[in-house]
Amino acid sequence: MAARKPKPLMVKMPDCPVVFCLPYPKLTLSAYAEVTGQTVRTVQQQANEKRLDTLCKKKRGKEREVNMVHEFLLAYAEAQEAMGAKA
Repeated sequence: MAARKPKPLMVKMPDCPVVFCLPYPKLTLSAYAEVTGQTVRTVQQQANEKRLDTLCKKKRGKEREVNMVHEFLLAYAEAQEAMGAKA
């Protein structure tokens, strides 16, 4: 069976004229570790400690996935606060 490529997700923020495109709305823990340059074990510990928003399917043996939309929204809010503090 061929692997399906996930659909990109478009996010429109109410106070911003830019539309953001998230090409991968969900990443497995190992893919997230590779993208961020961390070890898989470190990312697993972050997920266990609830520092990462993970999506869990009820299927045993499946790897957990990081909700990249939630990570994006956190980073966006943090950037807005930083811009507000600068001004």
